[in-house]
Amino acid sequence: MKVNANLTKVIGKEHEEKWVALTKNHDKLVDFADTLKVLRDRLGEHKNDYVYMRVLRSDAEYSFT
Repeated sequence: MKVNANLTKVIGKEHEEKWVALTKNHDKLVDFADTLKVLRDRLGEHKNDYVYMRVLRSDAEYSFT
């Protein structure tokens, strides 16, 4: 199992603050949209074949406590 996938090869600036659908091995971006519902609706009967994630802004800062 791959723990830390390098998504910089498939996710770009245009995907920030969008929902993306990736292949299960995370090597290809299938589609993206503003909302998860729109994205899943567009993928139709194949919607369960993908991994979904919300892409955050690249300039965001995070703090974990």
